[in-house]
Amino acid sequence: RSRRDLGRLGERIAAGFLLRRGARLVASNVRVGRGEIDLLVSIGGHVVAVEVKTRVREDPLIQLTGEKERRMWEAASRLSPRPSRIDVVAVRLDDGGATVRWVQGVV
Repeated sequence: RSRRDLGRLGERIAAGFLLRRGARLVASNVRVGRGEIDLLVSIGGHVVAVEVKTRVREDPLIQLTGEKERRMWEAASRLSPRPSRIDVVAVRLDDGGATVRWVQGVV
């Protein structure tokens, strides 16, 4: 499975996870300059930018560095309306299926 396919699968899993928790999907794969916002959702009247990290058999949050957080904020700050926060949804895939962790307000 390619990295691109893995990313798309993770985004579908993350979107479903958020929708089941009351979010409304506004957009996906939003290009902003040279950056991209994986998911843009509305939760409780707030616009939230969501970065999805997907890995097989390892913690997806190891990919979250200070540099990545800075780039996420730069991309999100160019949107109108500007998201009130940036969340990360970490999707870990293994033989037992998917484990999803939602970290709110990362940036």
